[in-house]
Amino acid sequence: MVDSSCKSEMNLKQKETKISNLKKALVKALKIDEKKLAGRIKAIGFECRKCAQCCSAQYGDNTVIVFPSEIIRICDKTGLSRDEFVIPTPSQDRDSQGNIHTFEWVLKKNCDCIFLKNDLCEIYECRPYICSTYPFYLLNGMLEISECMGIGGNISTQECLMLAALLKERYINEIRESIALLERFDGFNPGKSGNLCVHDNEGEHWMHYNYKH
Repeated sequence: MVDSSCKSEMNLKQKETKISNLKKALVKALKIDEKKLAGRIKAIGFECRKCAQCCSAQYGDNTVIVFPSEIIRICDKTGLSRDEFVIPTPSQDRDSQGNIHTFEWVLKKNCDCIFLKNDLCEIYECRPYICSTYPFYLLNGMLEISECMGIGGNISTQECLMLAALLKERYINEIRESIALLERFDGFNPGKSGNLCVHDNEGEHWMHYNYKH
């Protein structure tokens, strides 16, 4: 949720304002009524067709953004290391020495998601929020819908409640991780080992990297 205006020239006042706004958004997020949200999902309707189109490059942008907490969960469940399945999000932001700075991690792709095998997800039980809540997401607290063939399908009340709870959990997590990121962010400063730095809620991750994956 950290937008492109989060640049190296951000001053302390701007940073404090962003954090303050996020904390206000968090208070509102915590008050989201899951039953009302479930009612909206029920009215729209959804049934996953297990087509795997959301995981395939053939049908559009299948980029999956993952937060550090999700990376840890996938590592724990699969035994994989972080670098085996995520890469830094491509970015045009540079510091004074030409090093790349970015704010997000994404799942690796081989056109399709690397975890898609025979149209099935290999990490289904620990898949990221963006996958488990697709095609729904919350933007400024409002329910939004991505393009999906399953829209309008039959969905039970219980499934709606479970999906609403996941959406709220995802939204709260996004805000909290953004707050933690900004609290740690100290500009695009060179001098560390590597040519690329990922800024996240854990701090700075410097590495030698080129975008060949």
